[in-house]
Parts: sequence; C-alpha cells; structure tokens
Amino acid sequence: MRIHNIVTGELESSLSVSLLNAGAHPNLDPEDVKPFGFRNDIRRRNGDVTSGVMVPVPVWLIEGADKTILIDTGLGDIDEVSTMQSRYGVDFVASRSRDQDLVAGLARHDIKPEDIDIVVLTHLHFDHVGNNHLFPRAKFYVQRDELPQGIAPPSFCMFYYPEYSYKVTEVRDRLVVIDGDVDIADGVRLVKIGGHTPGCMVVMVETDSGVVCLTSDVMYNYRNLELNWPMGSFWNLPELMLGYDRIRREADLIVPEHDWQFHQRFPTGTIK
Repeated sequence: MRIHNIVTGELESSLSVSLLNAGAHPNLDPEDVKPFGFRNDIRRRNGDVTSGVMVPVPVWLIEGADKTILIDTGLGDIDEVSTMQSRYGVDFVASRSRDQDLVAGLARHDIKPEDIDIVVLTHLHFDHVGNNHLFPRAKFYVQRDELPQGIAPPSFCMFYYPEYSYKVTEVRDRLVVIDGDVDIADGVRLVKIGGHTPGCMVVMVETDSGVVCLTSDVMYNYRNLELNWPMGSFWNLPELMLGYDRIRREADLIVPEHDWQFHQRFPTGTIK
C-alpha cells in the first residue's frame, strides 16, 4: 500500500500548543525542544507579530487496499475558520496557498472526490473535518466518544466549535459510528487511543516499510515523538501517554500529524 500526504493549508501553532508546558525543563536546551520550523516573525491578521510554527494541515490518501481511503478532510474555508475562531478569542493564523487545494491534491494521484470509499475522521477538531462535504459517496468512520463534543461541545473544549458542528451533521446519514479498534480494509486498522480527545484514533497501515502509524494529533510533531513529550492540547494525559507506549509497541514507522519535517524525511510525500 501507498500513503500519500496531501496538505490542505497551514495553521499557526504556539510553542505551548506544540509541547506541553512549552517544553520547559532544566535538563533540556530550549533550542533543542523547539519544533521544526519554529520562528519569531509570524504576522497575524491584526498586524501583531508572534513566535511559533506554521504547521501543515494534511490529509492522508491510502491506495492499494481493497477500498480507497482518506484519513481526515483537512482545513476548510480559511475565512470561515478565522471568523469562527476569532469569536472565541483565537487569533492564530490560518492560510492556504494555491497548491494546497484538496481536490487538486487528490487529482495529482488521479483520484476524484467521488472515488473515495471511506473517510476516517480521526477526531472532530475543526482542522480534521473541514472538507467533509466534498465526498458524496464516502462512509465516514468516527469513534462514538467523539460525537458529543463534535456536535455540541462544552465551552471549555479547545478546537471544537458549535458553529462547525454542521460539518459532522451534514454527513450524519453516512456516519459509521465505532467504539474501539476496527479493521476497515485488509491491512488498515483504526486504533482508538483517546488522550488528545475522547475518541481520537490513529491509523495503522501495513506497507513495504512495515506497519506505519498515522498518529493524527496523538503526536503533533516529531519533538513529541523524540522527547516522549505530548502536545499541550489534551483531554486525558495518562491515557495519552499510554497511547504513546502502545504506538511504539505496535508500529515500525511513526508519523506525527502536523510537522513539515515529514517532507524532509519523505521528499515525495509518499510512504511505500
């Protein structure tokens, strides 16, 4: 099987979001904990300049199984996202370049939206469900524990927005609600980890490189993996760290979700 990375835009991530407690530790050099691409000149819409990382927002196209599978649907309309987040005091930058269009990204692999059989919604944060409407034939797999926050989030839940619940409800007739680990195709397994969100799951894919784990936001960047240090947005920290242990036991190749360093390690954007 082949796994293709398709970037749908970029989001600003602060150091405290990328690493719990901003990676502060007396035995670690602060420069050594900064994620790939960390910079001090991110300019927000209001003109403020801040430090952080502009992280990619990918989806993952899996080819070679008995079904055509897409992992998440990525970042939706940029203006809608920015307006929505600003209501909650979130001013993080969202952007999309011309070559980060999802339909065009699929076309580079000779795939049209209607060719997708299965969409896996690893969790229901806004940057993972933004293009659900593009896939008219797909069944959408989601963990049962994600639905309450995805549809009617409490005010304290980070990165869920009630204004965005329509992204889930508009495909409700094609939701496949699961509870726990599920095989969705030969060599493709969904593994419920939780931790980051109540029903966050990773995807295990059997390839010639071994078992590849697409971690979703369980591991946000390669620093989370290298330091065994989670990102700053989580629902259940002990559960999340147990998930780190499980991923290390079961996967041969671990791929964090939001890190441009992936493209240095896999210049073609494809894992075979």
